[in-house]
Amino acid sequence: MDDVVWVDVGDGDEAALTHHAGPGEPVVLCHGISSNARFWDLAPDRSLADWLVAQGYDVWNLDLRGHGVAERGSDGKRQKAGWTVDDYGNGDLPAVFDTVLHATGAAKLHYVGHSMGGMVLAVYLASHAAPPLASAVIAGSPLDFRDPDPMWWGLLHGAPYVTLPGFLPTPFAARLLGALGERAPLDADEFLYDRDNVADKAMRRTMLHTVVSPVSRGEIKQFGLAKHGEFVSVDGSVKYREALDDVQVPMRFLAGRADRVVTPDRVWGYYEAVGTSEKDFIVVGDANGEVADYGHLDFGDGDRAATEVYPLVGEWLGAHAAH
Repeated sequence: MDDVVWVDVGDGDEAALTHHAGPGEPVVLCHGISSNARFWDLAPDRSLADWLVAQGYDVWNLDLRGHGVAERGSDGKRQKAGWTVDDYGNGDLPAVFDTVLHATGAAKLHYVGHSMGGMVLAVYLASHAAPPLASAVIAGSPLDFRDPDPMWWGLLHGAPYVTLPGFLPTPFAARLLGALGERAPLDADEFLYDRDNVADKAMRRTMLHTVVSPVSRGEIKQFGLAKHGEFVSVDGSVKYREALDDVQVPMRFLAGRADRVVTPDRVWGYYEAVGTSEKDFIVVGDANGEVADYGHLDFGDGDRAATEVYPLVGEWLGAHAAH
């Protein structure tokens, strides 16, 4: 049985790590916005966590504060709301990395982040000159919001007008979308995944019922600041694309050709921003040899993620292993 390790991230809050014990180097997995650790561990055949353990890694699957297991703290009480991407990058990640390194005795760890999980790493890297990272893989993570498409324009410009007591109840919307499926207006489900990659309707419902957590008002506020094209710190002092030039962590970037949430050009802006020469960029889709083009949730939970995406992760981690 996997163990849950609670991590004090400051401000009286906790993140949660689900430990998939393995014999090798530690890997931290991080989910995206409105998501949780189950994104990387949905089912036996859709679990990057278990796949990496089988490859010999020691896996720590992270729920950022307010997400998944960490919607409530170790005392069972609901945690405070309103946290930002800055809070996760400057509070959660340093504490999580320290916890994992202390528990394993390793000098460095690997990191895999999806969507906002990659942006959280950008926040961390912007303020940590010597991060204890052997490598990182970033999947579907935006950092460039210039020339937004109509969907992003509406989201970014509408965000400042969203007032919430704490969280936006996105799990309810996800369950409704899962129930409607292909009957959803405007094919709304295809904004989240490519139907060719999640073909089983029951699995789509399971995914939408399981991997979605509420969105914090702080996350919405910070994304709203990107309406002028740059993802910036909450206080406006840091433009994250401009803060990563000195980063020397080996990084692989994955973008989905059919991703309508984070199109490849948004991920490309992140790739260009990091200064390391050890980086590459892969668009995951049929032109690259995959059976179908990949949407936003397909990276972790698509029908063929275990044979098409997970090996791309494992290849990069293995190439930058300590041994």
